[in-house]
Amino acid sequence: MILKRLFAYITVLFLATACFKYDKPKKPKNLIPKEKMVHIIMDVRLLSSANGTNKTILDNNNLQAEIYVYNKYGIDSLQFALSNDYYAYYIDDYKAIYDKVKDSFEVLKTKYADLALKEEAEKKYRDSIRGIIKKDSTQILKLKEHLNILVKKDSLSPLIKKDSLRLITLKDSLNILIKKDSLTRFKLKSKSDVLLITPVSDTDFQ
Repeated sequence: MILKRLFAYITVLFLATACFKYDKPKKPKNLIPKEKMVHIIMDVRLLSSANGTNKTILDNNNLQAEIYVYNKYGIDSLQFALSNDYYAYYIDDYKAIYDKVKDSFEVLKTKYADLALKEEAEKKYRDSIRGIIKKDSTQILKLKEHLNILVKKDSLSPLIKKDSLRLITLKDSLNILIKKDSLTRFKLKSKSDVLLITPVSDTDFQ
């Protein structure tokens, strides 16, 4: 009786071991590194969730999120699937990858919220500059007209000299404001990243 039970136990153990060996995936020759997997997963998620103008851009260029990301990282769907299956078997590795994805998205969310506030402040500043430019431009036009009238009427030269100096001062101020406006516009336009997303989690892979 004891021998039968022992035999049954060994049989179950053997089958379990056999199943374990069968289910365990082989390490792919072109296994995607964990850090690169994080980049890929983040990019796919971001592009897949695109809406509004971003989705229109993707549709107009006939771009599918996954295919675009595969081409970007020089991989194919099979390589990604095999790498994903391999990491999924090792729970700790798989969890580490997705924890870093999650952490990175949280930090990026805060980062871009702060960036949006900064851009809004810069936009208000630029609008105020434009308002002053418009006001000063109007003053310059009026002053020019006034000078022309004085010259035509052959008015006293001290008045012409005074208004001429005022005109020069206004023009200098206007040029300074225009330069400030150009710099602000350049800052707003030049805020773009080379990579779609860079993981920013403090978690490092071993």
